[in-house]
Amino acid sequence: MTKKTRSDQYNIRVVEKTIRVLRVLSDGKARTLTDISQEMDINTSTTFRLLATLVNHNFLEVDDLTGEYQLGFACLELARSYQAGSELLRVALPQLRRLRDFTKETVHLAALDGMEVVYLEKLEGLHAIGLMSSRVGRRAPAYCTGLGKALLSHKDPETILENMEWENLIRFNERTIIEPDALLKHFEETRRRGYALDEGEHESEVRCVAAPIFDQNGETIAALSVSGPKSRMDPIDQNEELIRLTLNTAQEISEKLGYRP
Repeated sequence: MTKKTRSDQYNIRVVEKTIRVLRVLSDGKARTLTDISQEMDINTSTTFRLLATLVNHNFLEVDDLTGEYQLGFACLELARSYQAGSELLRVALPQLRRLRDFTKETVHLAALDGMEVVYLEKLEGLHAIGLMSSRVGRRAPAYCTGLGKALLSHKDPETILENMEWENLIRFNERTIIEPDALLKHFEETRRRGYALDEGEHESEVRCVAAPIFDQNGETIAALSVSGPKSRMDPIDQNEELIRLTLNTAQEISEKLGYRP
């Protein structure tokens, strides 16, 4: 179970439910009133009032023919405001573009939110592939993705043990590690070598190299990755040039943010 913080006592329930609606729809899939109500385990009348309010303020749009809801323009405006004001994105984007153009593979930037990663930027590779489900704003589990492992490897093991919902971890395939001891050992190995590998633990056909980004205080604030299909990337653990480029780019961004090893 996720450990509650002292600030939970100030939560306003209706606001919390409204945020949950936005989180449910943040995966980009449109849903009906019934779908959202069932997913949130809230009665339909309450759900309808929440949805109507969000539609009125343009945070949601509803299709009059299908009755399906999806995120609206107000969410896009917030995202653009965040991007415009983010020093991390401003500093990182030129370096990410250079890494993408050099490797010709898909490059991601993500941050950790709890035990999930949130994609802050995605630069599509120059090869036409559609293997990856990642998109800006979408979440993914941290324990089995390259970006997530790069970030969790710098977290205190006790924090991971307390906050990871172990009983809910999904074994996506035979490569996915979900056992606590094995996973913590894997994070420690990742931290020691300085970069993470995704050898298909989440999406079986995708391979990835990821590295952490540090701020001026030495805190891990994000991670970047280079991802592509296993047909081009394998054996990923022996791709020394790609690993070097990934690490160098992460280091350059960190130094521009004020980090000094």
